[in-house]
Amino acid sequence: MRRTSSALLALAASSALALPAMAQQPQKQQNQDLWISINKPTARKVAVAVPDLVTPGTATLKSTLSDPFIATLKSDLEFSGAFSVADPAHYPQGFRDPTTPETADQWRAGGAEVLVDTRAQVSGDRVSVEGRVWDLPSRKMIMGKRYTGGASYVERIAHTLANDIVKYFTGKDGPFLTSIVFVSDRDGSKEIYAMDFDGRNVRRLTSVHSLALSPAGGKSGKIVYTSYGKLFPQIWMMNADGSGKHEVPTGVELNASPSLSPDEAQIAFAGSAKGNSDIYVVSAAGGGLRRLTTTRAIEASPAWSPTGRQILYTSDQSGNPQIYVVDPEGTGARRVTFAGNWNDEAAWSPDGARIAFSCRNEGDFNVCLMDFATGQTVQLTAEGSNGHPTWSPDGEKIVYSSRRGGRTNIYTMDLNGQNKRQLTDSGNNLQPVWLP
Repeated sequence: MRRTSSALLALAASSALALPAMAQQPQKQQNQDLWISINKPTARKVAVAVPDLVTPGTATLKSTLSDPFIATLKSDLEFSGAFSVADPAHYPQGFRDPTTPETADQWRAGGAEVLVDTRAQVSGDRVSVEGRVWDLPSRKMIMGKRYTGGASYVERIAHTLANDIVKYFTGKDGPFLTSIVFVSDRDGSKEIYAMDFDGRNVRRLTSVHSLALSPAGGKSGKIVYTSYGKLFPQIWMMNADGSGKHEVPTGVELNASPSLSPDEAQIAFAGSAKGNSDIYVVSAAGGGLRRLTTTRAIEASPAWSPTGRQILYTSDQSGNPQIYVVDPEGTGARRVTFAGNWNDEAAWSPDGARIAFSCRNEGDFNVCLMDFATGQTVQLTAEGSNGHPTWSPDGEKIVYSSRRGGRTNIYTMDLNGQNKRQLTDSGNNLQPVWLP
């Protein structure tokens, strides 16, 4: 079935949350054995005690330093999914360093296996925090670091300590200094915003006063997006803080859903020539345009693999939207999703082993996860209409948008669909992308 270019634009540049109105009637699919719903139990978590940050002086320092520091540190460790914070009501009074069996047993009696002991020194507007991490069964200090910064950045110090703790226990960097870029209409028009990984510190990056959509990013923080500031949608690029905005000329129309290559040298996007939408690649500086797909179908939503050797995209050449993959030279195109009657907005995991995508089998859209080698697919969501999943830089979380109760907001979840957290609550928020 052919569609007009305006309908394509909705497919290519909008969230899958808008797609049900355009959806074809559900079709009976083959390969239904690939469609697996899961409720996988979480792995065992390390129980950690996080007592108050020891600060010198007055109660004011406790409210301005200790309370926000400890609240941030606890929230980060729980968010990681690797830790559970022991109930502070069971912390022993007057005990800190667990160097004796008696002291260690006092902490362990409260259910903790690990103690995070933090102490601060304040000099003017500077604060120095010493963090000591103790293994309680062995009574050994397994990590000790000092962090220094402005007193107003005490939460950032807590994020940094949490990152180091997560890396010690898991071998992977934590997500606590990362950011999420997204589209929101909270100020009227749809513009691009950024926020910290936990939804705090929201800042606006664009002021197109029309439409700014489909942000995508690279490892250095560069962001590409589609801007409707001119007559036709164009691809633009900017820095992570919104500075350095400039247009990337392509020479074709539409210019939707851009994706930045891992080396940030090329941009894949959905473009149209004479009304048909295909996947194109252009230099990040503009120029060197090449067309990768040439079917009579509508193709959109490209996404580079972590190696830069493959590009996922959506095509309706089978009769309804499914996900395909192609080499950057335009060779080796093949279909990779078969379960469900509508699959779109695919994103690679950082290790390239899995893809997350917006899927529909019956009813509303959901977020699915697929092993790229085997095709085994699991559905991670069940509430609301969900779409546009992307991965955290460590590959341990997924951020996505979900429409519930007439509003679209951004959520994160674990890879088993558990620990869902809502990050936004103002306006409609969609198309999130998790940046390093």
